[in-house]
Amino acid sequence: MTAEDIAAALATHVPAARLRAVARLKGCVSADVFRLDLAMTDGVERSIVLRAMGKSGLESTQEFALLSALRAAGLPIPRPICVDDSRRHIDAPYILMDFVDGASEIPPDLSGARPEVMAGSLASIHQFPTASLPPLPLRVDPWPELPGFLPSGAEWQALRDRCAGPGPGPFVGTPVLLHGDFWPQNLIWRDGRIAAILDWEDAALGDPLSDLACALLELKYLFDDARVGRFYAAYNHHAPVDPHRLAQWQIYVASAAQHHMGAWGLEPLREAHMRQTTLRQIREAAAGLGMGV
Repeated sequence: MTAEDIAAALATHVPAARLRAVARLKGCVSADVFRLDLAMTDGVERSIVLRAMGKSGLESTQEFALLSALRAAGLPIPRPICVDDSRRHIDAPYILMDFVDGASEIPPDLSGARPEVMAGSLASIHQFPTASLPPLPLRVDPWPELPGFLPSGAEWQALRDRCAGPGPGPFVGTPVLLHGDFWPQNLIWRDGRIAAILDWEDAALGDPLSDLACALLELKYLFDDARVGRFYAAYNHHAPVDPHRLAQWQIYVASAAQHHMGAWGLEPLREAHMRQTTLRQIREAAAGLGMGV
């Protein structure tokens, strides 16, 4: 994708703008994301984001409809401007949205009230009314896919045998809105508050503990158990957690991460650390279910 391609797309959707600069945003694995700095014909300068969709996740029109509904209802979502799946200018479906100023980095000691703020934000997503949302995938049972993700090797054979049999059954509660990838890199902070929640391509309806398991693993990559525990305790305060159901999702999320991690383009040391963390997560969750390895 060239600057000329982006300028041509911009001329179609924001004709009152002149493209001043393009910068690829870091940290995006499943999509190509660019900040576009614009000069408007009225003299105002503004920035927007072009998100070229990847091959997985929601369809572009589906994600745009979701973002529009969430924004209209007051969740901190960047204002979606338009969606284009024509591939006329750019060889991928894309969404244009407002750029939200702030930072996705959080202090290395997870200081302040940020764990509690994050937990409250995730709980608010899970409490969001779903009637006005576009159709979304259903995510209620980790068991059917789990055997394909579990680690190989003798250490894991007993767990593999157990997970190949009948599971505890799917989530039987009312499906809630799931973000699907709730972690620090997808949050924009400003003045100690979450100014924007990004990257909804893995959104679904289903078991809220699938989201919680994902968030806990991502935090474990970055912080010690005590600080991760603050996030868990804060979420549990908003919505009491069934530890057995959470453990099922923790095995699934960690196993899936272990399975796919090689395609994420990580630095070797970072990947080694994350693999160690996922294996520890599987062991701990399996032990909690009486399925120790």
